[in-house]
Amino acid sequence: MAFLFRKKRRKLVQVPSPVKQMDYRAVAATDTGSVREKNEDSLIFLRPHEPEKRTQRGCLALVADGMGGHSRGDIASGTATECIPRYFFDSSEDILPALKRGFELANKTIYQQAQKKVALKGMGTTCTAVVMRGNQLFLGHVGDSRAYLLKGDTLHQLSADHTYVQLLLERGLIKPEEVLSHPDRNIITRAMGTSAQLKADFSLVDKTFEVGNVLVLCSDGLYEYIPAEECKHIIETHSLNEAAQEMIHLAKKRGGHDNISVLLVEAREVEGPETIKETQNLNPS
Repeated sequence: MAFLFRKKRRKLVQVPSPVKQMDYRAVAATDTGSVREKNEDSLIFLRPHEPEKRTQRGCLALVADGMGGHSRGDIASGTATECIPRYFFDSSEDILPALKRGFELANKTIYQQAQKKVALKGMGTTCTAVVMRGNQLFLGHVGDSRAYLLKGDTLHQLSADHTYVQLLLERGLIKPEEVLSHPDRNIITRAMGTSAQLKADFSLVDKTFEVGNVLVLCSDGLYEYIPAEECKHIIETHSLNEAAQEMIHLAKKRGGHDNISVLLVEAREVEGPETIKETQNLNPS
């Protein structure tokens, strides 16, 4: 007698296992300082809730230092933090073109506002923005706010100041140690919203953003009082929140002549469930 065995088709379901993913933790701190009557700085960190959006567009960190005093520099910096993220995350363009277009729209909006109201004439803002996508960093920058990257044992300055003293330094007319004490150190050569045409810098940073690295964005009210090496030491010896508060405290203690803002973003590794995959295997029953 012959027996026939039929092979049964079964589904094997892989058990979800943790996979390492890149994520970011951000801390922001800002203060009016010891001299100014109001705070004209604005800063923002945006992390899209949807995983797909984060994968495609990344996260955005931005610091803007408004100028104009009675001309409402706070409006200019606030407009930058509103316009740029809105355009960037709604855009289908590549990262740098979208960031550039966001800067241009913010510039146009600020400039047109200033032309319509006498009270706003002359207002403008610096703007330093960094997009983090995976381990890539994309930089948009105009003015004298700064972006740094703490990587390994070095705090790298990613942005170049658009200032009169920076021009003097590049031409060899002053020494690096003279920059922060020069009487014309507060003269900037580029800004957002002060003219119809914007001249800003956009680039893919040539350094990767790895786990444990820290991105630092700040206004000049911070870095004029805290040298890069001290900033590095504070970040290395404090929690992220404590580091931000300590830097604000020291800048105020040492003079605080301007508004003070700092945004710290740390790259970290998190665990997420691996996508469950179904495979088919033929085995005898």
